[in-house]
Amino acid sequence: MTDPDIQHIQDDSDVPTAELLDLFRAAFGGADTLCPANQRWIARLDGLVVSHVAVQRRWFLVNRVYHEGWFVGMVCTGPDQQHKGLATQLVLRAHEDLVREDLAFTALNCGDGVVPFYEQLGYTCISPRGTYLRGDRGIVDEDPAMAFSLNPDFDVQDLACDSFPFGFDF
Repeated sequence: MTDPDIQHIQDDSDVPTAELLDLFRAAFGGADTLCPANQRWIARLDGLVVSHVAVQRRWFLVNRVYHEGWFVGMVCTGPDQQHKGLATQLVLRAHEDLVREDLAFTALNCGDGVVPFYEQLGYTCISPRGTYLRGDRGIVDEDPAMAFSLNPDFDVQDLACDSFPFGFDF
């Protein structure tokens, strides 16, 4: 496989919106709008967007303590390019870049089927579920919450709780 061209986008002004929405539809079955993100990484092969990861800087209130970190979302690869390591490359590249940002961790919510993927990247399960704000209500998502330490002095088990408070959904 040809090495992908990886692009790091630090604001949403240069985002290839139409291409990303096509990728999200192919990978997730639908997306009508582009989620806002502080940073994105996209992989292109032969000029086409084939993989994506986004992060939002967030404060998380866990066990009565505020923790500032990154919420990782919309990690995906188009069906024709899956299982070739593209998402792995993007997540690892995101970690490399985010270490410089001085926040201690990344957190995400994922389906049971992709837990092994995130574990191989160093993520640890911190909760069996996540809680999101949708409108004025808290909604529980029964998929596990996982975290990755960007700082060797931070133990992601400090984030362990019954339902990880993600706040607003991606």
